[in-house]
This record gives sequence, C-alpha cells and structure tokens, in this order.
Amino acid sequence: MIDELVHLLTNFPGAANRTRCFAHIINLVAKSLLRQFDVPKKKADEALEQAEKDLLRLAKDIELEDAETRATAEGDLEDDDIDGWVDEVALLTKEEAEKLSESVRPVRLVLVKIRKIAFKIVHSTTILLPKWRRVVAADPELTDRLIPRDVSTRWNSTFDMLNTALEYRKAVDAMTNDRANGLRDYELSRQEWKIAAQLRDVLEIFKHATTFFSRSVPNLATVIPAMDLIDQKFTTGSLDKNYEPAIRVSLDIAKKTLNHYYTKTDESAVYRIAMVLHPRHKLVYFKNNGWEPEWIETAKRFPQPSQNLSGNIFDNLDALAPPAQADLRDELDRYLSTDVEKTDDVILWWVERRAMYPRLSRMALDYLTIPATSVEVERVFSRGRLLLSHYYCH
Repeated sequence: MIDELVHLLTNFPGAANRTRCFAHIINLVAKSLLRQFDVPKKKADEALEQAEKDLLRLAKDIELEDAETRATAEGDLEDDDIDGWVDEVALLTKEEAEKLSESVRPVRLVLVKIRKIAFKIVHSTTILLPKWRRVVAADPELTDRLIPRDVSTRWNSTFDMLNTALEYRKAVDAMTNDRANGLRDYELSRQEWKIAAQLRDVLEIFKHATTFFSRSVPNLATVIPAMDLIDQKFTTGSLDKNYEPAIRVSLDIAKKTLNHYYTKTDESAVYRIAMVLHPRHKLVYFKNNGWEPEWIETAKRFPQPSQNLSGNIFDNLDALAPPAQADLRDELDRYLSTDVEKTDDVILWWVERRAMYPRLSRMALDYLTIPATSVEVERVFSRGRLLLSHYYCH
C-alpha cells in the first residue's frame, strides 16, 4: 500500500518515512521463538518414535483445552498481532526441520505437562482445586494463587504460566507426587524444571521489552538501542553451554526474525534521524557500536525539506516554511560538535534550546515525538466503545 501511495500522492515520502510498531515486532519475534515448541499434529500414516508417542499421549485434547481457555480469557488479554510474521522454521530444509523437532521435544514435553497441570487444577473444582489451595496455604511463603493457564495466541501467557509454576514449584511437586490426584503423568523431573526456568528467563526479555514499550514514554530513538540489547541477549544465550540445546536453537531462530526487522530500519530515515537528534546519542552511539564510517555519514544526511506544490499562497508563509537546508546543516554541525548529554525529557531539552537551534529544534520535535509503538493509539480506539455506544457508530 505504501508503494502505491507514493504514486498517488504528491510529496508522500513512502518507505523512507515508514515506522513499525515495536511492540508488534516483539510479538513476532516471541512467536518465532515459541513456534517450534508447539505440539506437532500427527498424520494418520506417520510412523512415530516412542518419545513422540508419549508426547502426543500427554498432549491429548490440549487443543480443545486451549480453545476453552481462550474463550474464558476473552476480554482479559488481547491476542498477539502476528500480521507479517514469517515462520523461520518453515524455511528450514527437511533434514534441519527433523533435527530441530528432535532437539525441542524435551521443551515441548515440559510445556505440555505444566499446561495440563494448570488446566486440570482449575477445572477440578471439587477435588484438585481445594487440594491445591490447602497445599499452598501450608507454605507461609506462598499466597493463594492459581497457575495462569497458557493461551497459544498470547506468548506472554506462556511466560506468566512458567514464572508462576517455578515460584510454586513445591506446591506443583506435592500435587503431582500424590497418586490420588491423578497427576503423576505430569510430574516434572529436576532437568525439566531446569528447562522451564531457562525458557522463562528467555521470555523475560520480551516481558521487560513489552512492559517498557507499552508505556507512553519511549519514542523512536529507543528502538535501535532496544533491538541491539535484545540481539546481544539472544547471541549470548545461544552460545551459553549451560542452556539446553533446544533453547539455544530457539534463540537462533528468534534472532533471525529480529534481524529481519532490524534490516528494515535501514530502509527508513526516521530511525537514524531520531537517534542523531537525541542529545543522549547523536553519532556517539553509532561509533561505540561499531557502525561503518560510511553508515555514520549516511546517518548525518537529513532529507531535503519537501516543497509545497498546492499553489495556495498561505502555504508559503515564512512561519510555516521548512528550514533551509544550509541553515539546518549549520545548526546540525554545531549541535553535533558538542558532547552528548543525559536527559530525562528530550522534548523539554529541545524546547529550552529553541533560540540556539531555531530550525533544528523544529525538526527534532517532529521526529522525537514519534512513538515507538502504536499501543497508546490502539488503547484509545479500544476504549472508544466505553464513550460511544454502538448505536452511534453505525
């Protein structure tokens, strides 16, 4: 659509000014990481190994349980927006896919077990649920809480489930150890608890990022540093021999998805302009992170101010005219010649320096007020129905 609008609208910048919701990118990367841990669907004529048969036996009816959980959780959480998601696993060769499937089986088994435990406790209101509450009440360090049920379309529910299960590990072990509860098939070994902790730690990266970018504070200048930090965490984790092979492989796959969207930031000038106009970064961030000299020079090149071709004389008022490129370059050179500064309010920083940088400040305020995500906008639309009845919307 953007490419088409370039031809239809005069002065429409197209991909050069395109930004992507970073919260959406986080969802796509998380989806890419968790996708390989989905329980595979068995084909009628497929010969399975015993380990695969055991997994499918434990996972029986898990799709129906997931559908029920999604239905009961409706309104509490929003499904992940996976529009534009590329399945990195589908791009693997058959040999690579088979090797991956074998390596991730232990993680699949862990997730199936914890999902089953959480579901069965909640839905056994007369037997398991009262027992769970008694077990939890017997531990003074625990509060009365259930393990959140995992929902396949919401990656953060997987984190919440794992995080709570690990916190309530003693209670979970007590429930599965009691034969009368009928949960022995879902008992987790010490190694399986270790896998659960590792996957939780990996998903916590996304949890922190989502929490941070769901606030109203982050602007576009935060995106590239955030991507670099996530990439660094993925790289470190994928090389960590203490991690299970399946966790390391999943980090490699997630890293591919992240890099796919990192590359797309090169197509848009707005990311680097926002970075350069942030007094905390300027060009120092690029130099410290090993950017090539020609890339840094590209970051310094700001787009030419667009010319108004409407013919309306009021569109050409001096007060509304974009800054001249020569004047802008002079201010930019002076700005970049000074040291970087830490500031908690970049907008206020530029407002206070309007007299020093009359033209550059106008540009900075335009770019640094671009939000990193569309979360706040989407919330406004979602809450609109509280103010406007459906009757007036027709």
